[in-house]
Amino acid sequence: MESIFIFPLLLFLVAPVLAIMALVQISNLSTRVAGLKRDIEKLTAGESLPKAVVRAATTILPVRTVEPIAEIQTGAAAPISDIPVKEESRAKAAPPRDMENALASRWFVWIGGAAVALGGLLFVKYAHDNGLIPPLLQVIVGLAFGSVLVAAGEWLRKRGDAMALSHVPAALSAAGLAISFGVIYAAYALYDIFSPAICFPLLVAIGLGALWLSRRQGPLIAALGLLGSYAAPALVPSDNPSAFGFFAYLLVIVTASLFELRSRPWWWLGFAALAGAGLWALLWIQGSLFQPTDTLPAAVFALLAGAAATLVPRGRGILAAEMGTLADPAISVAWPMRLAIAGLALSSVVLAALVWSSDYSTLALLFFATGMLAITSFGWLRDGMVAAPIAAAVATFLVLMAWPEVGFHELAMDERGFWSTVPGKLEPFRFRNAMYLALGVFTAIGLSGIFQHGEKRPWSVLAAGSAVLFLFGTWARADTVQSTTNWLALALLLAVILAVVADRVRGRAAEILMAGVALLLLFAVDRAFDGVWQTLAIACLGAAFAFATRRLVLPWLGGIATGVATLAAARLFFGRDFWGEPAGLPLGRHWLLYGYGVPALLFWQASRWLTGDMFARHRVALEGLALGLAISLVSLELRVLIAGGVTARGVSLLELSAHALAWLGAAYGLAYRQTLFSSFVSLWGARVLLAAAAIAFLFALTLLNPALTGDVIEGSAIFNSLWLAYLAPVALFALMARKLEGLGLATLRNGFGAFALALLLAFVTLETMRLFQGPWLTDHFTSDAESYAVSAAWIATAIAIFIFGIWLQRQTIRLGGLAILVLAVLKVFVLDLFQLGGLWRIASIIGLGLCLIGVGWLYTRFVQRPKSAGTT
Repeated sequence: MESIFIFPLLLFLVAPVLAIMALVQISNLSTRVAGLKRDIEKLTAGESLPKAVVRAATTILPVRTVEPIAEIQTGAAAPISDIPVKEESRAKAAPPRDMENALASRWFVWIGGAAVALGGLLFVKYAHDNGLIPPLLQVIVGLAFGSVLVAAGEWLRKRGDAMALSHVPAALSAAGLAISFGVIYAAYALYDIFSPAICFPLLVAIGLGALWLSRRQGPLIAALGLLGSYAAPALVPSDNPSAFGFFAYLLVIVTASLFELRSRPWWWLGFAALAGAGLWALLWIQGSLFQPTDTLPAAVFALLAGAAATLVPRGRGILAAEMGTLADPAISVAWPMRLAIAGLALSSVVLAALVWSSDYSTLALLFFATGMLAITSFGWLRDGMVAAPIAAAVATFLVLMAWPEVGFHELAMDERGFWSTVPGKLEPFRFRNAMYLALGVFTAIGLSGIFQHGEKRPWSVLAAGSAVLFLFGTWARADTVQSTTNWLALALLLAVILAVVADRVRGRAAEILMAGVALLLLFAVDRAFDGVWQTLAIACLGAAFAFATRRLVLPWLGGIATGVATLAAARLFFGRDFWGEPAGLPLGRHWLLYGYGVPALLFWQASRWLTGDMFARHRVALEGLALGLAISLVSLELRVLIAGGVTARGVSLLELSAHALAWLGAAYGLAYRQTLFSSFVSLWGARVLLAAAAIAFLFALTLLNPALTGDVIEGSAIFNSLWLAYLAPVALFALMARKLEGLGLATLRNGFGAFALALLLAFVTLETMRLFQGPWLTDHFTSDAESYAVSAAWIATAIAIFIFGIWLQRQTIRLGGLAILVLAVLKVFVLDLFQLGGLWRIASIIGLGLCLIGVGWLYTRFVQRPKSAGTT
């Protein structure tokens, strides 16, 4: 029995008192300073101040700053600016806090009040344990003692002297209220004198009385009353609780607390009242006591509590400009507006919990819709609070999307859309109707707000976001409730409405609406097309947004066009639909000609439509996408022609060479375009393609070399894959070397020349071996004739290159011929001299000697003589 009594006593009396003491001190001081400021402002009108106010001012303000007030009491009023303030008082720092005064006048008073309350309650318990007086008399004595303390506190407050301004009155009244609260609870819990039907109203009356008394004696009484009011339902449970009575009780507590704020700046009281009421409401709704019939009282409580938090403290003044706004972070939001936001949030949470606990009953949904419309109306009436309707739309979307038993989904890409759906049995159509109603209401409100309010961007977010989210959410959860044609028609209708409004509005609001149009049209395309045709439709959509910039010059349109085009390109590069060979398409396996070609042309044309500096980045992006698709088209079509299909296994030397030649040719074209006018796409496109081609030919020279792999050389003995793999790149590399300076790669010119020379030498060697060995090569010479022929081919090639360098008067080319000639010399003296036999050895050495003499003659005749002639 003792533990039952001590636990609620410590929980609801001692701990709250200690927690609130510091808050009360700050609040009392703020209230007194605010009152003094109002009284001082009256001085400018020549009014005199009450003596009590003057005495209070002398206790709060520094003595030097209050001296002129005594003069004003005689009737000589002076403006505030004329009140003298000594400079030394301004320069001095604030005096240290008077610890003696704090202990004697505040802390000891509060501790004394708590001690009186605790002593009174312990007396009741002691009398109960020892049977000193009958229980009824104990209750009467306890209530009388508590009433005397409350009356004493009120009598001291009314005296009007320094005692009235101290903390003593409030401490006495708080002790009396705590004793009365504990005695009534003891009469119920210990003595069984009061039934729950009597005890509960008495506890409520004490709590409400404390709130009323706080208007005279300060915030501590209000805090004590609020704690007692919210503790009463837990301390006095009912066998047959009534939802109507319970939620009406919570509403009374909330309203009474908020009403105190009309004359007192105790904003913590409002927040605490809302938090306590919300906690009790959620405990009821989510607990075992909740019944479907409780929806009505709980919903009415939520709506009225939100309305009270918004209107009770300031009434229509909540719509005034000085209340602040969420639209401008630089302006501080006033406390009444913060409290209103908290009340609306509380209402939303309770209504959402009701919808969930009632299994989405129609009544709960109607009340939730009413609450969201009320929040939207608040944002409509109060400029700068458009976040309220946006929050209402988001809350509605989240609550409806959580609707159970609508459908079950597999989150995996399929050929028709984003995921597969297994429909529910009962709720899909109710869910669809609720989502469509929310879509229509919030979209219409957003569009109306664009024309009716100055801040158009948030309202455009509401309109476009609602149209997209609610439509997509409905389809995502219940796509089986209507046909594909209906989904398509609804998406197109919403897109047209948003586009028409965007054309009339322009500016950033129009950009937001056009972003919504893009998402709606993508949804429509996803519903209407599949596979390659869907990708082509998305590409057309991207080009259409680029073309729209000719009418709507909006920066975001370029980004939207680029984003949509990127989506189409991503589908072509990574889409699962294109991993296999599409069946039933025009041109069969050559569908790449339009599957990649049409988007490439569209994106290139779209980049031409994006004119002006604001679209520079997007123009470059579209050019890059067009280039990437064009190169991919060539490469994939080559793969189809050579390997037989996109999904063919392995890469042959012929196919790799064809790809690399295409990349090298495209790099040369971009480099030539770069010399005409500078372009980011041309510059980096040429660099990337050139690097890719060089890597591919390096693979052809090493890992795919037919002499090392043993793979068959495709083609005849003369014209075969060696021409594409090794000879054709030489000419392209030579041409490319002349454009390297425009690409910022001039330092790599000699490296490219050496690489081209290596390819040429490989072609000469492998082609000679092909003539002797056939289409399958080995990594060694099969006869003396083959080895001699290779040496002769090297020498002939070297002389030809040397003569070509003389003709062009290019030293680097001549040095290339000499380099091959050096290799030929090494081969003859290191390999042929020891491996060849008979006449082949003699012919090799004599032929080399004659060639070297001829090279010397050529150098003297055509290189050295012009130089010497020029010097003389």
